[in-house]
Amino acid sequence: YKSEHNMYAFIDIFKMAVSLIEENREIKEEIRNHFQEILIDEYQDTNDLQDLLIQKIENDNVYMVGDMKQSIYRFRNANPDLFMEKYESYGMSDKDERIELPNNFRSRKEIIEDINVLFDRTMDLKIGGADYRKNHR
Repeated sequence: YKSEHNMYAFIDIFKMAVSLIEENREIKEEIRNHFQEILIDEYQDTNDLQDLLIQKIENDNVYMVGDMKQSIYRFRNANPDLFMEKYESYGMSDKDERIELPNNFRSRKEIIEDINVLFDRTMDLKIGGADYRKNHR
């Protein structure tokens, strides 16, 4: 019906893009070799299909930025576990690197301290998906 009436949802178009890359090696290679870098902001809000597309076209050139505490798009199928898997595994080999950015230059010290007190008591692996006290202050 969607094809006959040219009425696709965004997810349909995304699936078609993945299929196009999977089924056409020359297109996949052209895309892989075209981009020098793939930069992804807010990676904690990436969904499984987006991550799959990235895996198909990456060429050891993906740079991701994210913060588990800022994941807000689960209602749009974001999978913050993708971020945590990479966060925990990056830096364990010579192939990839994890760079921590622990300083906040946008908030006053008092606000950061109060947030740390609150999140120290409430955010853990069960609630929030991150051990706040260990690595996410």
